[in-house]
Amino acid sequence: MQRKTITIDWNSIDQAQSVSDWGPVRAKGKVYKENEGATIVDLGDGVGLIEFHTKANALNDDISDLIVQACDEGSKRFGALIIGNTGRHFSAGANLAMILETARKKDWGKLEGTIRNLQRATMSLKYCRIPVIAAPFSSALGGGCEVCLHSSVVIAAKDTHMGLVEAGVGLVPSGGGTKELGLRAMDKSIWQGGGPVPQLELVLNQILSAKVSKDGEEARTLFLTTADGVAKSAGPPLAIARQAALLLMSQKYVADQPRTDIPVLGGAGLRYFREKIGVLLDKAAITAHDALIGERIARILCGGDGVAGTASEQHFLDLESESFLFLLGTVPTQERIENLLTHNALLHN
Repeated sequence: MQRKTITIDWNSIDQAQSVSDWGPVRAKGKVYKENEGATIVDLGDGVGLIEFHTKANALNDDISDLIVQACDEGSKRFGALIIGNTGRHFSAGANLAMILETARKKDWGKLEGTIRNLQRATMSLKYCRIPVIAAPFSSALGGGCEVCLHSSVVIAAKDTHMGLVEAGVGLVPSGGGTKELGLRAMDKSIWQGGGPVPQLELVLNQILSAKVSKDGEEARTLFLTTADGVAKSAGPPLAIARQAALLLMSQKYVADQPRTDIPVLGGAGLRYFREKIGVLLDKAAITAHDALIGERIARILCGGDGVAGTASEQHFLDLESESFLFLLGTVPTQERIENLLTHNALLHN
């Protein structure tokens, strides 16, 4: 069964179990693999849990490495994987302090390696041999959102604040988030029988505005699919995710294959979006640096500025990495990151 045909009756799943039930399950001796950033826990009955435990559960190379191991080696041991934890946040995004420090040292090789590791992790989730259930709650931002976008199915807590927030600090989503929303927009335009530009424009505006859902229901509208669910309560929905994992294990699950048929609008599409961004700039609705960020988002969504055609997911991931590093090398982006780290406020420069 491919992910696009996954159907779960979330109302039929018992939502009365609390997170406190998880204490004994995660007892010593149940750890399958771990490093400083994350742990793979054997929950029994063939279900594995990928648990982050960095500060604010920010994604780093350790977490990316363990996700890949879980999808590779772990998929031979488990029948399903859950991604979740019982911290304050599912994941508050990336380690911006490390990113800024490394950028100022001009260690672009290290930064590109970190981006590629995250992309490898999210693509491992998307094409894992077994189903992966993400269980976000509280904050699922930046890379945390991208993890959810690439999971087989998501059960979001009622209090989930989900968003691709990178533009707020002068960057673009580079863990596959821009690629994935663009791909879904393209597919939606085909299903609805219309052209892709209106759908891609919605994605561009959503990413450029760093839109964050006010709750789980809005997260489903903005980022999730019809197969995903929203829990009736706040807090980590791990117990619900575990039941969903067991349900999917009882069904025939066939992993999808990486896409190579994604439409590329190329230069024609990019020119259209540049004009739209220019209108916003002329109206002073965005800053000059916002316009540059918007152009970079559009470049990814259009598959570059070349001729129209089709391309693989890797092509779009390459454009994400290129744009992330380009923007990180600019002074305004570094000023935005520093302002957030120093004053916990966004800088609209």
